[in-house]
Amino acid sequence: MNKTRAAPPLMALFALLEQSPGGLGRSFGRKLKRRMAPRSLAEFEARLTRIGPGDICLDLGANAGVVTTQLARTGAMVHAFEPDPDTFARLAANVGHIPNVTLHQKAVGARSEQVHLRRIKGFASDPARFSLGTSAVLNTPGQFEQDTIAVDQLGFRDLLASFAPGKVALIKMDIEGAEFAILQDILDGELPANFDALFVETHENAAREYRGAIRRYRSKAIGLHYPHIDLFWP
Repeated sequence: MNKTRAAPPLMALFALLEQSPGGLGRSFGRKLKRRMAPRSLAEFEARLTRIGPGDICLDLGANAGVVTTQLARTGAMVHAFEPDPDTFARLAANVGHIPNVTLHQKAVGARSEQVHLRRIKGFASDPARFSLGTSAVLNTPGQFEQDTIAVDQLGFRDLLASFAPGKVALIKMDIEGAEFAILQDILDGELPANFDALFVETHENAAREYRGAIRRYRSKAIGLHYPHIDLFWP
């Protein structure tokens, strides 16, 4: 059952002030994220100690597999998703040999559909560096290459439905803007209850139109008791 809780007073105050209009809200938002990022990492590490064989972890936006490796060390079954074919090849080379890791060359978003990836300009010169910005959502003028790559996207709810209830212990989500629609779906709609913890890196600074919504979702997530949703992943 989804439950709410009272947020720590200082955290709740910053979350409220973050929703102030204009520069004041952005200033408090930056302060809140700086304050919360170390706590987010600490909570992530603490949860890893409570995960083991029989659990499932999801790494959405796995890139080269750094977090995938961390999750795999718990003994849980890890499903890592990375849509870019070049980056997926490096992910497979890095973690494909780990027996409790399953790799998926797919994007994850709010809906199951085909999407088009955009790579940051300069990708070809340094794929390891610029792969971190590949996105099916963000499209800052002058920042991305014109050519796109068609990939399959799996809807977040469809993904969760493919696992038995109570098995998904932890989800890390770093999907370059595709989190906006997912958060809208689960925090403005019916909240899924079949995962324990979700850690999300939000990218509202690359898409101004989502800043207000992310501020509101942070405030709502802070007050949730279950599942644990952390929107301060650094």
